[in-house]
Amino acid sequence: MIRKITVTYELTDELYEILEAEAKRHGRPFEEYVKDFFAGIQTHRPRLTPEEIAKHKAALARHFGIVGSGDPNSADNERIDADLAREYAGQSKSE
Repeated sequence: MIRKITVTYELTDELYEILEAEAKRHGRPFEEYVKDFFAGIQTHRPRLTPEEIAKHKAALARHFGIVGSGDPNSADNERIDADLAREYAGQSKSE
């Protein structure tokens, strides 16, 4: 099954001009060239086997909890959310 969707990209003028020139150079319609360009970027990510994924997850997990802040409540999500809300509002803890 093929599904069609419309995707809108916001490009800088410089990138637009580069892509437009490349499409012309390759003799292809701009929209088609851009679609293939962005699809190509996505396919360059390595495909990992389940074993490789597990290996990378284990390597990352070794670092969990490695930093001790000295505060037993440092992972309290409600406190973290309150701290973030204060920061976004332009306030600091001392205020």
